[in-house]
Amino acid sequence: MRRRAVVVGACVVMGCAEPPRDDNPFDGGGSMTTGASAVPSSATGNMGSGSDSATSGAGTTAEDASESGDEPIFDVGGDEGPPDTKCGPDDDDCGCNAVDILFVVDNSGSMNTHREPIIAAFPQFVDEMVNALPEGTDLHVGLTRATGFYDPGNSGGWGGPACEASITDGVFFPPQDGNNGVNGQQGRLYEHEGSTFYAVQTGQDTAGLTAWFGGAMTGVIDGSVPHSNTETVVAGAAYPFHPANAAHNAGFMRTNAVLVLFLLSDSPDLTPPEIPTSDFVDIVSAAKADCGDACVVTSGAIAGTCYENPANTNTRLTDFMNAFGGAPASWVDLAPSMSPDFTGVLGTALADVVATTCEQIPPEG
Repeated sequence: MRRRAVVVGACVVMGCAEPPRDDNPFDGGGSMTTGASAVPSSATGNMGSGSDSATSGAGTTAEDASESGDEPIFDVGGDEGPPDTKCGPDDDDCGCNAVDILFVVDNSGSMNTHREPIIAAFPQFVDEMVNALPEGTDLHVGLTRATGFYDPGNSGGWGGPACEASITDGVFFPPQDGNNGVNGQQGRLYEHEGSTFYAVQTGQDTAGLTAWFGGAMTGVIDGSVPHSNTETVVAGAAYPFHPANAAHNAGFMRTNAVLVLFLLSDSPDLTPPEIPTSDFVDIVSAAKADCGDACVVTSGAIAGTCYENPANTNTRLTDFMNAFGGAPASWVDLAPSMSPDFTGVLGTALADVVATTCEQIPPEG
Protein backbone atom coordinates (compact mmCIF):
# COMPACT_ATOMS: atom_id res chain seq x y z
CA MET A 1 0.00 0.00 0.00
CA ARG A 2 1.30 3.43 -0.91
CA ARG A 3 2.09 5.70 1.99
CA ARG A 4 3.33 9.27 2.04
CA ALA A 5 5.10 11.05 4.87
CA VAL A 6 2.77 12.42 7.54
CA VAL A 7 3.65 14.97 10.21
CA VAL A 8 3.31 13.39 13.65
CA GLY A 9 3.32 14.51 17.25
CA ALA A 10 0.08 16.42 17.90
CA CYS A 11 -0.96 14.03 20.66
CA VAL A 12 2.33 14.63 22.44
CA VAL A 13 1.93 18.39 22.20
CA MET A 14 -1.78 18.74 22.94
CA GLY A 15 -2.92 15.48 24.44
CA CYS A 16 -5.26 12.80 23.14
CA ALA A 17 -8.84 12.01 24.06
CA GLU A 18 -9.98 9.26 26.35
CA PRO A 19 -11.80 6.30 24.78
CA PRO A 20 -15.61 6.53 24.61
CA ARG A 21 -17.61 5.09 27.44
CA ASP A 22 -19.76 1.97 27.27
CA ASP A 23 -23.07 3.56 28.33
CA ASN A 24 -26.16 2.82 26.27
CA PRO A 25 -26.77 5.89 24.07
CA PHE A 26 -30.23 4.76 23.04
CA ASP A 27 -32.20 4.94 26.28
CA GLY A 28 -35.73 5.76 25.23
CA GLY A 29 -34.78 5.75 21.56
CA GLY A 30 -34.49 2.16 20.41
CA SER A 31 -31.34 0.09 20.04
CA MET A 32 -28.46 0.27 17.58
CA THR A 33 -27.43 -2.80 15.65
CA THR A 34 -23.66 -3.07 15.37
CA GLY A 35 -21.31 -4.63 12.93
CA ALA A 36 -23.67 -4.81 9.95
CA SER A 37 -21.80 -5.02 6.68
CA ALA A 38 -22.40 -3.64 3.23
CA VAL A 39 -21.21 -4.41 -0.25
CA PRO A 40 -18.82 -1.72 -1.51
CA SER A 41 -19.74 -0.02 -4.75
CA SER A 42 -17.56 -0.78 -7.75
CA ALA A 43 -19.26 1.19 -10.50
CA THR A 44 -17.76 4.33 -11.93
CA GLY A 45 -19.65 7.40 -10.71
CA ASN A 46 -22.29 5.29 -8.96
CA MET A 47 -24.70 7.55 -7.11
CA GLY A 48 -26.05 5.38 -4.34
CA SER A 49 -29.15 5.39 -2.24
CA GLY A 50 -28.75 2.22 -0.32
CA SER A 51 -26.85 -0.64 1.30
CA ASP A 52 -25.97 -1.38 4.89
CA SER A 53 -24.49 0.12 8.00
CA ALA A 54 -21.97 2.65 9.33
CA THR A 55 -18.41 3.26 10.42
CA SER A 56 -16.87 4.91 13.48
CA GLY A 57 -13.80 6.43 14.61
CA ALA A 58 -10.89 8.44 15.52
CA GLY A 59 -10.05 11.97 16.49
CA THR A 60 -8.19 13.95 19.09
CA THR A 61 -6.53 17.32 18.99
CA ALA A 62 -6.36 20.03 16.31
CA GLU A 63 -4.03 22.67 15.00
CA ASP A 64 -5.39 25.80 13.39
CA ALA A 65 -4.07 26.44 9.89
CA SER A 66 -6.28 29.36 8.92
CA GLU A 67 -3.84 32.15 9.73
CA SER A 68 -0.46 30.59 9.04
CA GLY A 69 -1.44 28.93 5.78
CA ASP A 70 0.28 25.76 6.96
CA GLU A 71 -1.53 22.47 6.64
CA PRO A 72 -2.92 20.92 9.83
CA ILE A 73 -0.71 18.55 11.79
CA PHE A 74 -1.97 15.04 12.42
CA ASP A 75 -0.66 12.33 14.74
CA VAL A 76 -1.25 8.92 13.21
CA GLY A 77 0.51 6.90 15.89
CA GLY A 78 3.88 6.42 14.21
CA ASP A 79 4.59 2.91 12.89
CA GLU A 80 2.22 1.28 15.35
CA GLY A 81 -0.92 2.66 13.73
CA PRO A 82 -4.08 3.85 15.48
CA PRO A 83 -5.14 1.92 18.61
CA ASP A 84 -7.88 -0.73 18.60
CA THR A 85 -7.60 -1.58 14.91
CA LYS A 86 -7.31 -5.20 13.84
CA CYS A 87 -4.08 -4.90 11.87
CA GLY A 88 -0.52 -4.88 13.07
CA PRO A 89 2.38 -3.04 11.41
CA ASP A 90 3.61 -6.30 9.82
CA ASP A 91 0.25 -7.61 8.62
CA ASP A 92 0.54 -7.95 4.84
CA ASP A 93 -3.19 -8.60 4.40
CA CYS A 94 -4.25 -5.28 5.88
CA GLY A 95 -5.35 -2.16 4.10
CA CYS A 96 -8.92 -1.01 3.67
CA ASN A 97 -10.47 -0.79 0.23
CA ALA A 98 -13.23 1.66 1.22
CA VAL A 99 -13.49 5.21 2.62
CA ASP A 100 -16.77 6.91 3.62
CA ILE A 101 -16.68 10.74 3.77
CA LEU A 102 -19.58 12.60 5.38
CA PHE A 103 -19.86 16.39 5.28
CA VAL A 104 -21.98 17.68 8.20
CA VAL A 105 -23.05 21.17 7.16
CA ASP A 106 -24.51 24.09 9.10
CA ASN A 107 -27.00 25.41 6.55
CA SER A 108 -28.02 28.61 8.34
CA GLY A 109 -28.07 31.85 6.36
CA SER A 110 -24.61 32.98 7.48
CA MET A 111 -23.04 29.96 5.74
CA ASN A 112 -24.03 31.22 2.28
CA THR A 113 -20.78 33.18 2.02
CA HIS A 114 -18.74 29.99 2.55
CA ARG A 115 -20.55 27.78 0.08
CA GLU A 116 -18.56 28.59 -3.06
CA PRO A 117 -15.11 28.45 -1.37
CA ILE A 118 -15.97 25.00 0.01
CA ILE A 119 -17.06 23.80 -3.42
CA ALA A 120 -13.90 25.28 -4.97
CA ALA A 121 -11.64 23.44 -2.49
CA PHE A 122 -13.29 20.05 -3.00
CA PRO A 123 -11.62 19.00 -6.31
CA GLN A 124 -8.15 19.40 -4.78
CA PHE A 125 -9.24 17.25 -1.85
CA VAL A 126 -10.43 14.55 -4.26
CA ASP A 127 -7.11 14.70 -6.10
CA GLU A 128 -5.20 14.36 -2.83
CA MET A 129 -7.32 11.39 -1.79
CA VAL A 130 -6.76 9.69 -5.13
CA ASN A 131 -3.00 10.22 -4.82
CA ALA A 132 -2.85 8.99 -1.22
CA LEU A 133 -4.98 5.85 -1.53
CA PRO A 134 -4.32 2.73 -3.62
CA GLU A 135 -6.02 2.52 -6.98
CA GLY A 136 -9.40 0.84 -6.71
CA THR A 137 -10.23 2.20 -3.24
CA ASP A 138 -14.00 2.69 -3.09
CA LEU A 139 -15.06 6.21 -2.02
CA HIS A 140 -18.50 7.17 -0.75
CA VAL A 141 -19.24 10.90 -0.33
CA GLY A 142 -22.41 12.17 1.36
CA LEU A 143 -23.75 15.34 2.95
CA THR A 144 -26.18 16.01 5.78
CA ARG A 145 -27.48 19.22 7.32
CA ALA A 146 -26.62 20.05 10.93
CA THR A 147 -30.15 21.32 11.52
CA GLY A 148 -33.76 20.18 11.84
CA PHE A 149 -33.48 18.78 15.35
CA TYR A 150 -36.01 21.16 16.88
CA ASP A 151 -39.76 20.68 16.69
CA PRO A 152 -41.15 22.13 13.44
CA GLY A 153 -42.68 25.52 14.08
CA ASN A 154 -40.41 26.13 17.06
CA SER A 155 -36.83 26.27 15.86
CA GLY A 156 -35.36 27.44 19.14
CA GLY A 157 -34.07 30.75 20.42
CA TRP A 158 -30.69 32.19 21.33
CA GLY A 159 -29.55 33.18 24.79
CA GLY A 160 -26.24 34.17 26.33
CA PRO A 161 -23.06 35.61 24.78
CA ALA A 162 -21.97 34.45 21.33
CA CYS A 163 -19.68 31.55 22.28
CA GLU A 164 -21.93 30.44 25.13
CA ALA A 165 -25.16 30.55 23.15
CA SER A 166 -27.88 28.22 24.32
CA ILE A 167 -31.41 27.29 23.34
CA THR A 168 -34.01 29.16 25.37
CA ASP A 169 -37.03 27.50 23.78
CA GLY A 170 -37.84 24.73 21.36
CA VAL A 171 -38.23 20.96 21.72
CA PHE A 172 -35.47 18.63 20.58
CA PHE A 173 -36.88 16.51 17.76
CA PRO A 174 -34.62 13.54 16.84
CA PRO A 175 -35.60 11.26 13.93
CA GLN A 176 -36.94 8.48 16.16
CA ASP A 177 -39.62 10.97 17.30
CA GLY A 178 -40.75 11.70 13.73
CA ASN A 179 -39.62 12.92 10.32
CA ASN A 180 -39.85 16.68 9.72
CA GLY A 181 -39.90 16.03 5.98
CA VAL A 182 -36.93 18.25 5.08
CA ASN A 183 -34.29 16.79 2.76
CA GLY A 184 -31.01 16.16 4.55
CA GLN A 185 -32.11 17.07 8.08
CA GLN A 186 -32.27 15.05 11.34
CA GLY A 187 -29.28 12.93 10.27
CA ARG A 188 -30.69 11.92 6.89
CA LEU A 189 -28.26 12.14 3.97
CA TYR A 190 -29.11 14.90 1.52
CA GLU A 191 -30.63 13.50 -1.65
CA HIS A 192 -29.32 15.13 -4.82
CA GLU A 193 -30.10 13.99 -8.35
CA GLY A 194 -31.93 11.01 -6.90
CA SER A 195 -28.97 9.81 -4.81
CA THR A 196 -28.09 10.08 -1.13
CA PHE A 197 -24.36 9.62 -1.73
CA TYR A 198 -21.88 9.38 -4.60
CA ALA A 199 -19.65 6.34 -5.10
CA VAL A 200 -16.49 6.22 -7.20
CA GLN A 201 -13.19 4.35 -7.10
CA THR A 202 -9.74 5.91 -7.07
CA GLY A 203 -8.26 5.49 -10.53
CA GLN A 204 -11.58 6.32 -12.18
CA ASP A 205 -12.72 9.67 -13.55
CA THR A 206 -13.79 11.83 -10.58
CA ALA A 207 -15.38 14.65 -12.60
CA GLY A 208 -18.85 13.27 -11.87
CA LEU A 209 -18.12 13.27 -8.14
CA THR A 210 -16.99 16.89 -8.05
CA ALA A 211 -20.00 17.98 -10.12
CA TRP A 212 -22.41 16.05 -7.88
CA PHE A 213 -20.77 17.45 -4.73
CA GLY A 214 -21.01 21.02 -6.01
CA GLY A 215 -24.69 20.62 -6.76
CA ALA A 216 -25.39 18.92 -3.44
CA MET A 217 -23.50 21.55 -1.41
CA THR A 218 -25.36 24.30 -3.24
CA GLY A 219 -28.63 22.67 -2.21
CA VAL A 220 -27.56 21.89 1.34
CA ILE A 221 -26.52 25.43 2.29
CA ASP A 222 -29.83 27.20 1.88
CA GLY A 223 -30.76 29.59 4.67
CA SER A 224 -34.37 29.60 3.51
CA VAL A 225 -34.91 25.94 4.45
CA PRO A 226 -37.30 25.57 7.43
CA HIS A 227 -35.80 25.00 10.87
CA SER A 228 -32.30 25.90 9.67
CA ASN A 229 -31.41 28.58 12.19
CA THR A 230 -30.43 26.29 15.07
CA GLU A 231 -26.96 24.79 14.59
CA THR A 232 -26.80 21.31 16.15
CA VAL A 233 -23.60 20.05 14.55
CA VAL A 234 -22.88 17.28 17.06
CA ALA A 235 -26.36 15.82 16.66
CA GLY A 236 -25.97 16.20 12.90
CA ALA A 237 -22.73 14.21 12.96
CA ALA A 238 -24.10 11.39 15.14
CA TYR A 239 -27.64 10.79 13.93
CA PRO A 240 -26.73 9.61 10.41
CA PHE A 241 -25.66 6.42 12.21
CA HIS A 242 -28.76 6.02 14.38
CA PRO A 243 -31.14 3.12 13.59
CA ALA A 244 -33.93 5.61 12.88
CA ASN A 245 -32.04 6.66 9.74
CA ALA A 246 -30.80 3.20 8.72
CA ALA A 247 -33.21 2.77 5.81
CA HIS A 248 -32.72 6.24 4.33
CA ASN A 249 -28.91 6.17 4.69
CA ALA A 250 -28.49 2.51 3.69
CA GLY A 251 -25.36 1.73 1.73
CA PHE A 252 -23.34 4.82 2.63
CA MET A 253 -21.29 3.33 5.45
CA ARG A 254 -19.26 0.15 5.17
CA THR A 255 -18.01 -1.90 8.10
CA ASN A 256 -14.29 -1.94 7.27
CA ALA A 257 -13.96 1.58 5.89
CA VAL A 258 -12.37 4.73 7.20
CA LEU A 259 -15.18 7.07 8.24
CA VAL A 260 -14.31 10.74 7.72
CA LEU A 261 -16.58 13.22 9.54
CA PHE A 262 -15.99 16.69 8.10
CA LEU A 263 -17.88 19.33 10.12
CA LEU A 264 -18.71 22.77 8.74
CA SER A 265 -20.20 25.48 10.96
CA ASP A 266 -19.55 29.15 11.73
CA SER A 267 -21.54 29.12 14.99
CA PRO A 268 -21.27 27.45 18.41
CA ASP A 269 -23.03 24.12 18.68
CA LEU A 270 -26.59 24.23 20.08
CA THR A 271 -27.18 20.54 20.62
CA PRO A 272 -29.19 20.30 23.89
CA PRO A 273 -26.71 20.50 26.80
CA GLU A 274 -28.75 18.09 28.92
CA ILE A 275 -27.81 15.26 26.52
CA PRO A 276 -24.20 14.22 27.30
CA THR A 277 -21.69 14.49 24.49
CA SER A 278 -20.76 10.87 25.17
CA ASP A 279 -24.24 9.79 24.09
CA PHE A 280 -23.58 11.16 20.60
CA VAL A 281 -20.10 9.66 20.53
CA ASP A 282 -21.61 6.31 21.47
CA ILE A 283 -24.05 6.42 18.53
CA VAL A 284 -21.11 6.59 16.13
CA SER A 285 -19.04 4.10 18.12
CA ALA A 286 -21.87 1.56 18.20
CA ALA A 287 -22.33 1.81 14.46
CA LYS A 288 -18.59 1.37 13.92
CA ALA A 289 -18.06 -1.28 16.55
CA ASP A 290 -16.65 -3.98 14.26
CA CYS A 291 -13.95 -1.68 12.89
CA GLY A 292 -13.31 0.29 16.08
CA ASP A 293 -13.14 3.95 17.01
CA ALA A 294 -9.70 4.29 15.41
CA CYS A 295 -11.40 3.96 12.02
CA VAL A 296 -12.97 7.42 12.44
CA VAL A 297 -11.20 10.59 11.34
CA THR A 298 -12.66 14.00 12.25
CA SER A 299 -11.86 17.35 10.67
CA GLY A 300 -13.60 20.49 9.55
CA ALA A 301 -13.97 24.24 9.51
CA ILE A 302 -15.69 25.39 12.70
CA ALA A 303 -16.10 28.37 15.02
CA GLY A 304 -12.78 27.43 16.60
CA THR A 305 -12.22 30.69 18.46
CA CYS A 306 -15.18 29.73 20.65
CA TYR A 307 -13.85 26.28 21.51
CA GLU A 308 -10.16 27.18 21.83
CA ASN A 309 -10.70 29.94 24.42
CA PRO A 310 -10.30 28.40 27.91
CA ALA A 311 -12.74 30.96 29.31
CA ASN A 312 -15.59 29.45 27.30
CA THR A 313 -17.44 26.41 28.60
CA ASN A 314 -19.17 25.44 25.33
CA THR A 315 -16.60 22.87 24.16
CA ARG A 316 -19.20 20.34 22.98
CA LEU A 317 -18.14 20.25 19.32
CA THR A 318 -14.41 19.85 19.87
CA ASP A 319 -15.04 17.35 22.67
CA PHE A 320 -17.01 15.27 20.17
CA MET A 321 -14.33 15.59 17.49
CA ASN A 322 -11.61 14.50 19.91
CA ALA A 323 -13.49 11.60 21.48
CA PHE A 324 -12.64 8.65 19.27
CA GLY A 325 -9.02 7.93 20.18
CA GLY A 326 -7.29 7.63 16.82
CA ALA A 327 -5.88 10.38 14.60
CA PRO A 328 -6.29 13.83 16.19
CA ALA A 329 -9.05 16.08 14.93
CA SER A 330 -7.93 19.06 12.89
CA TRP A 331 -9.84 22.15 11.86
CA VAL A 332 -9.55 25.72 10.64
CA ASP A 333 -11.43 28.58 12.22
CA LEU A 334 -14.66 29.62 10.56
CA ALA A 335 -16.77 32.64 11.41
CA PRO A 336 -19.35 34.65 9.44
CA SER A 337 -16.80 37.42 8.83
CA MET A 338 -13.92 35.11 7.90
CA SER A 339 -12.85 33.73 4.52
CA PRO A 340 -10.54 30.85 5.48
CA ASP A 341 -8.55 28.77 3.06
CA PHE A 342 -10.58 25.55 3.06
CA THR A 343 -7.70 23.75 1.38
CA GLY A 344 -5.99 24.02 4.78
CA VAL A 345 -8.12 21.08 5.91
CA LEU A 346 -9.34 19.73 2.56
CA GLY A 347 -5.83 18.91 1.39
CA THR A 348 -2.75 16.74 1.63
CA ALA A 349 -2.62 16.38 5.43
CA LEU A 350 -6.18 15.04 5.73
CA ALA A 351 -5.70 12.73 2.73
CA ASP A 352 -2.51 11.37 4.28
CA VAL A 353 -4.09 10.65 7.65
CA VAL A 354 -7.00 8.91 5.94
CA ALA A 355 -4.57 6.80 3.92
CA THR A 356 -2.50 5.93 6.99
CA THR A 357 -5.64 5.00 8.95
CA CYS A 358 -6.76 2.91 5.99
CA GLU A 359 -3.56 0.85 6.21
CA GLN A 360 -4.59 -0.37 9.67
CA ILE A 361 -8.03 -1.69 8.63
CA PRO A 362 -8.87 -5.06 7.04
CA PRO A 363 -10.36 -4.83 3.56
CA GLU A 364 -14.13 -4.75 3.11
CA GLY A 365 -15.86 -7.91 1.88
